[in-house]
Amino acid sequence: MVSIINSLLSSAMQIPQGLGVWEDIIRWFYGFIGDYGFTIILIAVIIKLLMLPLDYFMRRSTAKTQAVQERLQPQLQKLQEKYKDDKNTLNQKTMELYKRENVGMFGSCGIMILYMAITIFVFLTLFFGMNNIARNAVEQQYTELKATYDSVQMADGQTQEEFELARNQAVLDKYNEIKTSWLWIENIWRPDRTVSPIATFEEYASIAGISESDENYEQLKAEYEEVMTPLRNSLGNDNGYYILIILAALVTFLSAWLSNHVIKKRKKKEEPVDEGRIVSAKGEREKPSNKPQGALAQKIMMFVLPIIMIVFTWGYSAAFAIYIVAMSTCGAIINYVLGLILNKKKDDLAKPKKDNKTQVKKPDYVRQ
Repeated sequence: MVSIINSLLSSAMQIPQGLGVWEDIIRWFYGFIGDYGFTIILIAVIIKLLMLPLDYFMRRSTAKTQAVQERLQPQLQKLQEKYKDDKNTLNQKTMELYKRENVGMFGSCGIMILYMAITIFVFLTLFFGMNNIARNAVEQQYTELKATYDSVQMADGQTQEEFELARNQAVLDKYNEIKTSWLWIENIWRPDRTVSPIATFEEYASIAGISESDENYEQLKAEYEEVMTPLRNSLGNDNGYYILIILAALVTFLSAWLSNHVIKKRKKKEEPVDEGRIVSAKGEREKPSNKPQGALAQKIMMFVLPIIMIVFTWGYSAAFAIYIVAMSTCGAIINYVLGLILNKKKDDLAKPKKDNKTQVKKPDYVRQ
């Protein structure tokens, strides 16, 4: 499943494998911090802060459009009642109303599209960039461990068993010296799951570009297993404990839930005491027609996005899982704070401009 997703992403999206830029940025920060886990967290925070102005303008533009639409809802309902049998005239009068009130739909959509495009581009290029770093780390690790294994010479009077134990111990010591661990994770370039911190030969072959059709495939496999199998057995299958996978899903869900919670809290506060019906011009009791659009889609995405995060963090390195958790945490905090700020400014955003002289003109749908 994971390999299929990776193949689709790299081929369908046609995005260069990390562009080489993210690898340089990550290694540059690592030179100062000395820890890949905290380096990735810092990069995630910096990316979020750089995106914050565009994020704010996008949310402000959207909030302004929604606030004005809510203020115009009674007038829209009157238009719908008057021109319910003439869709073309209804659309024309609706657009005229929006124009008089300076409601710009395309502005908010344009900012949203730009924000989403940048977000997706950063996510995918950074995803491939971290994959490249993980691949290089696995290859380099094996190269150094094999060199250590081959460097051990058999001492005089040493039995073959003692010689093998000495070799394996040298490999283990070298691994502890060069390994990239983080908190509870043994190897940050492997998933945060109960899997071996050491890649199997099949995984290594996929990374190194070794095919089963190669003439020396079996020889390379035998050499790899000779060096890495004793190490894998000594380390066990405790690279991680699914903590980052669970956090990625929970924080992503929490971020979406907080956004919906702020919206629901605002709408509940604005609901009239009589929540039952609206009296039409004919004196009939009608169901309210101002239900939030896209509410079902928001609920679906609230559960779909955490599943997507589980897929990404399950099959790929813990390093990328750290990035997802850090970005989701920053996003949840920023979404909640911006939601509160924009809700307080909602009345100001909904006010018509003072210089809008057309506001004094009495709309033609107001009954005399």
